[in-house]
Amino acid sequence: MGAAVEISTGDIDPTHLEGKHVMLGDTDLGVLDGSQQVVQFDIPSGKHVLYLKDGLTTSGAVAFRVQAGHCAQVTIADTEAGIFSAIFGGWFALNRSGDHRLVDGTPGAEEITDDEVPVDA
Repeated sequence: MGAAVEISTGDIDPTHLEGKHVMLGDTDLGVLDGSQQVVQFDIPSGKHVLYLKDGLTTSGAVAFRVQAGHCAQVTIADTEAGIFSAIFGGWFALNRSGDHRLVDGTPGAEEITDDEVPVDA
């Protein structure tokens, strides 16, 4: 059994995120269409780094470990980036916001450091 990641737009209008690619390491999970405040993707269990990508720009990333049968919950937050946000259309950060079970069991998602994620993950 795999795992999942749920991404919430938090206080950000989802239309501002349209066209952003959801990246799990080097894997493109999909593109945000600007219509949903919460999206969920199936992912393998294990250690991952998640970020948003739009052209050459990327958001801040969040690293997490998620067990099989669990869903790591992440919220997108706005950050202050000064002149860069004016040129590139804004920067966003991802923050771990919780975990919920896909099946019964012990809690299974936790934030970790980028150093804990294998390079090939």
